[in-house]
Amino acid sequence: MKMRTSPSRRQSGMTLVEMIVATSVFSVAMAAIVGASIAMQTSFAATDDYFTGEGDQLRVMDYFNTDLRRAMAISISSNSVTYTPPGGSAKTYTYSNGSIDQATKYFTMVIPNYRNLTTNPSTINLPAPTSNKVDYGTPIVVCYYLLGNSLFRAEVNPNIPANDSRNNPRSIADNVSDFNISDSFVKNPLTTQTFVQVSATFAPKYSRSGWTAALKSNTANNRVGTTLGSKIQLRNIF
Repeated sequence: MKMRTSPSRRQSGMTLVEMIVATSVFSVAMAAIVGASIAMQTSFAATDDYFTGEGDQLRVMDYFNTDLRRAMAISISSNSVTYTPPGGSAKTYTYSNGSIDQATKYFTMVIPNYRNLTTNPSTINLPAPTSNKVDYGTPIVVCYYLLGNSLFRAEVNPNIPANDSRNNPRSIADNVSDFNISDSFVKNPLTTQTFVQVSATFAPKYSRSGWTAALKSNTANNRVGTTLGSKIQLRNIF
């Protein structure tokens, strides 16, 4: 007598063709998921780079514009500037530190010393009219310099010790490939003209190859769309 297995107890399996089809469908689905994930991450990184770069550009130009509007004397491509105060004689102010000799570009200026930082909280330095001009005493020395791909700003206040941390240079932007300050009438040191033109150039952020090429090359084509500038009136030049 032969025993027959009931249909409910039979075990069914996938044929080789079915397994190939299922594996193919799964592979296509996973490839689509991975591709979408990479695209989203790339888009997020590009958006983050865009806003980071825009913030750097706005911050740098805000520093440039604010300092240049207050400047009483400017020296281009130098870490020294000569300033003649109202009713006084000319004096040269020099900014130096351990790394500025390696800087590729810099410019220096003196601005009025509006506040006395020796008190806590700080107090206002009252102006002293001299020779029909306003004098705030010994000026503050401000120096911008490009070291590597970082743009530094140093502000040296004469009222506080030279080793005070407030006199230390600070990086105000990274991935800066170049900056320029110039005008068709600029003289060095600048003491008589009233307008200067300043710009900062940032390495591209949306292509790694383009970014790397811009950091290593001076080709103008690698700078397209990365330069921001303005023209400023020097209001305090005597």
